[in-house]
Amino acid sequence: MGRERELRQLAAALARPPVVVLIEGEAGVGKTRLLHELTGHPMLSGSCHPMRFPYGPIVEALREARPTEELNPVTGALRPLLPECAHFLPPAPPPPQNAQVERHRLFRAILSLLDSLRPITLVVEDVHWIDQDTRELLAFLARCLPESVNLVLTYRAEDLRHPVGELIAHLPPHIDHAELVLAPLDREETALLAKHLLPGSADLWPLTGGLPLAIEELARMLVEGREPGTPTALRDAVRLKLDALPPAARRIVQAAAMLEQPACVRTLATVAGVPPEQGERGLAEAVRRGLLREWTPGTYGLRQPLTRQAVRESITPMVRRRLTRRIEAPSEPVGVLSPREEQVIGLAADGLTNKEIAESLFLSRRTVEVHVANGLRKLGLTSRRQLNRT
Repeated sequence: MGRERELRQLAAALARPPVVVLIEGEAGVGKTRLLHELTGHPMLSGSCHPMRFPYGPIVEALREARPTEELNPVTGALRPLLPECAHFLPPAPPPPQNAQVERHRLFRAILSLLDSLRPITLVVEDVHWIDQDTRELLAFLARCLPESVNLVLTYRAEDLRHPVGELIAHLPPHIDHAELVLAPLDREETALLAKHLLPGSADLWPLTGGLPLAIEELARMLVEGREPGTPTALRDAVRLKLDALPPAARRIVQAAAMLEQPACVRTLATVAGVPPEQGERGLAEAVRRGLLREWTPGTYGLRQPLTRQAVRESITPMVRRRLTRRIEAPSEPVGVLSPREEQVIGLAADGLTNKEIAESLFLSRRTVEVHVANGLRKLGLTSRRQLNRT
């Protein structure tokens, strides 16, 4: 649901082989599901692994190959890589003396096997975990795709170490390319998916931010009669990302999770207890890794409520107390409120939500968010809870 346009774009691209297609999206956004929903395009699929096995995704994909014609003798070079396919591979050629020649022969063997399977689309998922050998092989394949053979790569930009754009930067003229970016579902699409998954109605948008995997997991919890909480897969993924962050970036993310509203880098650094320079570097790294996002110009927060909840659950009680003390301790004021900011902050101090303030003043919710964030910063506050004390 909510992917009709992307599905049409993908089908249209694959209908013009040879083509290289890049599909970008965060974890759980539905990259694999999009490919599974595509019909009429024979595929071989393999996934990169965090342990980065040499040629791992290619081996995984080619194990499912079932050629119907006699193979080029060079494909016999695949026997050491694909022993389970020895029954249809030609005899292995004599080993060359030069390692580079052997490597080139292996690349040619994979290309020849794909050529014998056409029309075919080779799918390599999770390219953010690609190993160096597979990276070089894909660069070779992308430039030499036979007629009626496509290459599709999926990846998470925030975890990417090697730029996938280099694969399409030097394609020959006869090989086309396309790029798709999958965003979370919007509020209406989230409601449709929830209606499809649940017997009753439930608004899953506030918790999930439209992430399909989170929507499905929360729906499953509700169907099973459990209290909706952080899905295990999402919690584990968030904790792995946190563990991989430098200390300053991890503290910035923890600070953002404890704050009620997106905050500027100065506030995040103050709450995190890191110097401003480290705070800026930590913020940049947290944004790059996909844990934080810029909600309004100059203010940053967790990408979705469930991610914020997962980060909060990972914070130890001692660190939580330390962050809370910093949040509740006002800093020095840094500016004068504008008339509109005074108006918005006054209503916020009376306990009105951003939505209620927006309706009261005939403003958009995003504008109210900006005024609240700016007002708190100028007052030297880090939380709306402090407003009734000022």
